[in-house]
Amino acid sequence: MSHYYVRIGVLGDIFIGQGNAGAEQAEFQFGARAIVRTGRGVELGTVLGQANARGLGSQAGDSVNKMPSVRLIRHTTNEDELLIRRLERHKREAVEACRASLQQSGSAAVLLDVDQIFDGGSLIMHFLGEVDATAEAITKEVTERYESIVRSRHFAKLLGEGCGPGCGTSEAGGTGCGTGCAGCAVKAKCAAK
Repeated sequence: MSHYYVRIGVLGDIFIGQGNAGAEQAEFQFGARAIVRTGRGVELGTVLGQANARGLGSQAGDSVNKMPSVRLIRHTTNEDELLIRRLERHKREAVEACRASLQQSGSAAVLLDVDQIFDGGSLIMHFLGEVDATAEAITKEVTERYESIVRSRHFAKLLGEGCGPGCGTSEAGGTGCGTGCAGCAVKAKCAAK
């Protein structure tokens, strides 16, 4: 199983990403965009390169071995890229609305940028300095509005699992294809192989 350095989020956090086992798992090249599972949910990551033995912490006392890890689910598809553009548009609108509301309220909080979870589950807002009660209330309102627009529990589940747990991976019976609904984008991609 291959391991890669993966950059995630607007702050550019670096993780060690582990690829899926199985013959269907293609290698990830530098700059490849990938769907990854993190502690926050399903996110978009950019592959920076293959991790070597040192990066995996195989040497005793190596401080790099404390680097957090994520699971590389797959390369992004054309459908993913369309969804990413849509999510980016809604994210920009949420950021603009939040900044405008903060300015109108007289809050001293400064919104730097926002991470959006790919499955539409949440926004993670990054502020400069202290966040006062007014900023918290504005943030909560903007986040709820954003999530109501982009989130559909059914859609988020399909993004994470396809038609069922392991869909599109070798865990789904060794073929890499799920056996669920005929409309599943993952299953359709597998059927084209």
